Amino acid sequence: MIIKVSVICYVIVILMSPGMIFYPYYRLIDKLPTVMFKPLGGCLMCFTGQAALWTYLITHFHNYNFFDHAFFISACIALVMLIDKIIDYE
Repeated sequence: MIIKVSVICYVIVILMSPGMIFYPYYRLIDKLPTVMFKPLGGCLMCFTGQAALWTYLITHFHNYNFFDHAFFISACIALVMLIDKIIDYE
């Protein structure tokens, strides 16, 4: 699940680049205050953390564990940072 969330978030943020399919959404959220802009897609790590937070809550509603939740969010953010480094490596 960590890999799925991280890859999906990475691809969504890439598709918010100018000329891509989600660019109109990016222009829409760009008008928001920073505290809302970043978690909604303006920052790769913030967006991934937000997606991971809600994904875990939705999928583990009946058997919630705080430390597993914190690990899930942290692992998703770390993996998306690694993916970003690997893709941008020159």
